[in-house]
Amino acid sequence: MITEDMHQRAEGLGVTLHLGRNELVDELEPLWLSLFDHHLAVRTGTLPVIDRSESWPRRRALYEELLQHPETFIVVARRESTAVGYVVSHLHNGPDDTWPTGDKIAEVESIAVLRSEQGQGLGTLMLDCAEQILEGLGVRDVMIGVLVGNNDALRFYEKRAMTPVMLKLLRIGTRPT
Repeated sequence: MITEDMHQRAEGLGVTLHLGRNELVDELEPLWLSLFDHHLAVRTGTLPVIDRSESWPRRRALYEELLQHPETFIVVARRESTAVGYVVSHLHNGPDDTWPTGDKIAEVESIAVLRSEQGQGLGTLMLDCAEQILEGLGVRDVMIGVLVGNNDALRFYEKRAMTPVMLKLLRIGTRPT
C-alpha cells in the first residue's frame, strides 16, 4: 500500500503514485525505452547490443514472468495521465549465502524516469515508496543492478547506503581458444 505521506510527497512533485501489477505493464514501454537509450549512452565497452525494437518485448516478457509471483509489484508515477517513472520490485528467497540478510531479499529489477523528468526527485520518491512497501512485507534487504559506466546511478544508490558488492561479466558468443 502507498501511504498518505508518499501520496503527499508525490503531490508536491506534481505527480500521482500508483501501485499495481500486470495492469500497469502497458504503460512502461516508453519509460523502458528511455532507460534502454540511457544504457547505450552511458555504457562502457564494445559489446554489441540488440536492436531497440527488440528490447521492450524482451523486458516485458521478464516483467510478466516476475509478476507470476504475488510479491512482485510495480509503482508508477504519473504526471496527469502520462507515466513518467516506474519501479519494478520482486523478492528472492534468503538468507544470502555470504551476506547476513533476512529470509527475503528484495531486488529492484528496474527503476526508470523519463529524461525530461530527471533531477526532480521522482527516482528518490519511487524508491522510497518501493522500500516502504517492502518493509510492510517484512523485507529490509534490497539489491539493485547498475550498468557499468552509469556512475550517476551508482552515486545515487550509494547515498541510500547501498554498497557495490558484485560485478557481473558477460561474454557473447563462443569462448576464445
